[in-house]
Amino acid sequence: MERTRLHGEQFGSAQFDAPEQVERISTTEASLTAFEHRALELFAAGLSRGKIAQVLNKAPKTISNSLTTAKDKLGARSLAEAAVLLAAGVEG
Repeated sequence: MERTRLHGEQFGSAQFDAPEQVERISTTEASLTAFEHRALELFAAGLSRGKIAQVLNKAPKTISNSLTTAKDKLGARSLAEAAVLLAAGVEG
């Protein structure tokens, strides 16, 4: 499944590049592990890295690394953008 994302999309007060630029995101490139998916899902729900670490029984550094990896796999520039992409079903 592919989704077209316009770089002009907004999330809250964040604006992403110029609206005329279009980027294709392939779910094969963005396949998250179950752990990355859950960590990002909890982050999107508003939990801090420390609280996510408690919930998942992992070190806070492991959570930070997993969130960064998930963000990179989704091609997002921020965790906020990654959370929007996750909600849109881009993660595969």
